[in-house]
Amino acid sequence: MKEESKANAFMNEMEDPDICIAAMADILFVLLTFFMAISSLDVQRATKQVALPDALSAREIKDRPGWAYIHVTWDPIKRVADSFFEETKYTEPEQLATILSQRMNKVSIKSAYIRAQKDCPYVFISRLTKVIAEAGIPNLVFGTYDSSGAGAKAGAKAAAGKKP
Repeated sequence: MKEESKANAFMNEMEDPDICIAAMADILFVLLTFFMAISSLDVQRATKQVALPDALSAREIKDRPGWAYIHVTWDPIKRVADSFFEETKYTEPEQLATILSQRMNKVSIKSAYIRAQKDCPYVFISRLTKVIAEAGIPNLVFGTYDSSGAGAKAGAKAAAGKKP
């Protein structure tokens, strides 16, 4: 009992501990600096223009069985993109959904090749890729061409109803 009373007496004599807040201010400053640094990073949005890389050694993909070739032209004046599939012009990507689904059942298309003008907005290509995915085509290949180069000749052939 005497030891218990000595402990109680000692506890009663102790003063409340002092908290040094100088170190807390330093830690707070470091945390504040860290969170300010990571929150100011610029996140790229889908609305920004996407610059596609140039492939200097790229070759045009020729007719292969089991492939769907979709050629996309872009008219910057009218701001309209047209897609050509099997010598037919489609103004909206959603128009291709039933045709691609039918071809999947008949021919068993394994891959799709989208060849678009370099200036074509990504929004149109995104809608086209969604249609291709909904048709059940598992593989997708992208290609671009400059509207003034050899790709423009292929675009003119596609617009005229010939295969690019």
